[in-house]
Formats: sequence, structure tokens, C-alpha cells
Amino acid sequence: MEGLAAAVAALHREAAVLYAGIARDFDLTSQQTQVLCGLARRPSFGELATLLGCDKTNVTGMVDRLEKRGLLAREPDEKDRRVSRVVLTPAGEELREQIRQRFAELVGERFSALTDEERARYASLVEVLSGPVRASSR
Repeated sequence: MEGLAAAVAALHREAAVLYAGIARDFDLTSQQTQVLCGLARRPSFGELATLLGCDKTNVTGMVDRLEKRGLLAREPDEKDRRVSRVVLTPAGEELREQIRQRFAELVGERFSALTDEERARYASLVEVLSGPVRASSR
């Protein structure tokens, strides 16, 4: 299990390095990049904090800065007006797509040593293993 734990830690570090480089390219922080990429649905501040593994006050600051750049907006929850939802603006959607494309390019470069079959097997394993994580963030 130690080898597996080390491999997971190494992949986490590699992803963090990739996101940090991409963030610099777009004049963002790594967490701001994660916020933009994590907005597939309209999360509340609490849901976003859970997704990022940080406090709601940190999320508020990040959202404020991204909102000032015109990348995010706040919308009231349709069922509970006390709750604000975070949504991408059209400029935010465009930037998110650029970030995702760049990340895919870099991941493709990193995984180029693997065969197509190995990449498919890896993607399948990650899908199975990340299921519980996705379910807990809903």
C-alpha cells in the first residue's frame, strides 16, 4: 500500500504543478483556477468550500476577486433567497474552456509515454475511484 500511496501523492503533486503553471499563464491563483473549473453546476458558497476543501470565508474572497474581473456572478437560489449561487459569466465560461484545453494538452504530454490501452485503463480506474468523492461533494 505504501507504493500506491506514494503514487497517488505524486499524481496529486503533478496535477498541482500543472494547475499552478496554468494559473500563472492566465493571471490567476491555483484555487481561482479550480473555482472556475469546478462550476459545472451552480454551487452555493458552502458547496464550493467543500469542493475546494477550504473555509467559506476563503471562497467569498476568491469569488469577490473573480467577480471583479467579470468571470463570475452571484445569483439568488430559486428555492432559498438566503443562499447565493455562484455562476460563470460568458467571459468566465470562455476562460474555463481555455484552461481546460490547456490542462488537457499538458496531461496529454505527461501521459504520452503510455499506450492508448494504458491511458484508457488509467482513466477507467480513476473513474471508479473518484465516484465516492464526487458523490460526497453533491
